[in-house]
Amino acid sequence: MNAARAPWTRAPAESWPVRIAAVVMVVDALLLIAHVLHRSGAVLDRDGSRLLPFRRAALWNGGMDGSLLELFGLLQLGAAAALLLWTGLRDRTHHVLAGWGGVLLLVAADDLFRIHERVGARFALDRLVPSLGATTAQEIGGLAFWAVSGLVLVGGLVHLHRGSDAFSRSASWTLLATVTPFVLVAVGYVLAGAVLPGRLSGSGGEVAAQLRVTVKLLTMTMLLIQGMWSCTAIPGSRTSRSGPTPPDSTSPRTAPLRC
Repeated sequence: MNAARAPWTRAPAESWPVRIAAVVMVVDALLLIAHVLHRSGAVLDRDGSRLLPFRRAALWNGGMDGSLLELFGLLQLGAAAALLLWTGLRDRTHHVLAGWGGVLLLVAADDLFRIHERVGARFALDRLVPSLGATTAQEIGGLAFWAVSGLVLVGGLVHLHRGSDAFSRSASWTLLATVTPFVLVAVGYVLAGAVLPGRLSGSGGEVAAQLRVTVKLLTMTMLLIQGMWSCTAIPGSRTSRSGPTPPDSTSPRTAPLRC
């Protein structure tokens, strides 16, 4: 009787990441739709009667600091960082995951407190190259800040990667593949604004900005999914086992990890 009921009692523990991911992706879609309505309201609703709430409230503009879309993305990024830190610090063979958690935490803090924007503004590159303009110079300065910081962070991740087990190294490669598209889009957007400033105005600029916002939000969602997967699939975790944990399994090495 107990054996027949075991799969049903384990189902909630095994399915919670899928449920959370489904809810998060639905919210992502709604926020992206609201962003499009805000940016395209003048075209979709010329008289301004139906889409007025979306057009007037800057809260729906996902490209602005403090928007609902940005805050929801930062919430996902913070949760992913916490899960990776928790998982990676459980054992020294998983420390590369903790390293990734620390990197994501720094990225979330940078986005929340606008660190690279402030550092980029202090570089004052527009004084050296007046043709850049203040905004483009600030973005390039911020890019330079992240280039230098990235070298240090990558060096630390490589060191931790070498000392981790096969599972953690595989998860680390997956995390790298997840963040790479957003890094390329973000860097390309900044460089395009510097080299071809006129091309990022009008409809072309709107498409580029929409692509940047979408890739950023979906990357944060994928990082959250990766964090939940690492937490539940890591060897020794409760949901990675094929059966229930024996009652006498009290050794620190075999005790189930609980997310």
